[in-house]
Order: sequence, then structure tokens, then C-alpha cells
Amino acid sequence: MLESLREEGMCFGCGSRNSIGLKLIFEQDGEVTRTTFVGAPEHQGWKGVIHGGLLATLLDEAMGQWLWARKIVTMTAEMTTRYRTATPVGVKLTVEAKRVAEKGRLIQMEAWIKLPNGTVSARAAAKFLKVKPEDMPKGASSLEQN
Repeated sequence: MLESLREEGMCFGCGSRNSIGLKLIFEQDGEVTRTTFVGAPEHQGWKGVIHGGLLATLLDEAMGQWLWARKIVTMTAEMTTRYRTATPVGVKLTVEAKRVAEKGRLIQMEAWIKLPNGTVSARAAAKFLKVKPEDMPKGASSLEQN
């Protein structure tokens, strides 16, 4: 049932077939989800600095992957991102996420991006809302029929 929620390989964050996607590969390490990413010049905002919106995407994707790996279907309800220092292109970033709390349908998550020297360059706190798979949007083709 869960796989029917994704078009195979087309996720912007982790899809291997998405030509403009990030193609992130995640691992589970106990209660932490982890991936790495090296930003290229096409990912920059200011010269040599990864665009803040892309950093937020990395953080959101890591938190979402933590949930997906545990077969918890959610949608991001709220996310606060704090940028602590410029995140340069061309260096290997480590992106990690974990659950902070859970109450009813609401799951609180946090994620962070670490530079090679261990400095946290950005951090996010988010709330994810559990949803029933059958209540998820079915994509553009189903919307056109309504």
C-alpha cells in the first residue's frame, strides 16, 4: 500500500529516475536517519553558498525518510529552519534526522546539516501529521477528472 503513494523513482529528494532530483540515498542508524550531499554550483544562491531553500529541502527530506523507513505515512504540517552559518558548495554535507516526540497524529521531528568539520550549518524542527494512505492525493491525473 505504501509504495502506491510514490511514482517509482520520481521523488525529488530520493528518486533515482528523477532527472532534476537530488538522488539522496538514506541509511538508518538506530533512531537516526542519515544521508550525504555535495552541493554543486547549480545549487547555490550567493556565489559558493548553497541556496537556503535547498537546505530546507534536505532537512525536510531527511525527516520524511525517517518516517517512511518506519512505514509511517505523514505530510509535513509545519517546519522552522534556522541557518547558523553559510553552507558552501563542493563539500560533503551530512544530513541527519530523528523523532523528538509523538502525540496522537502529530510527530515532532528534528534534523540538522553538518559540515565536514562537524559544525551544524542548519537545523530544522518540524511537525508531521499522520495521514491515511487512502486520503493522500492521487496526483494530477485524478485531479483533472474532478
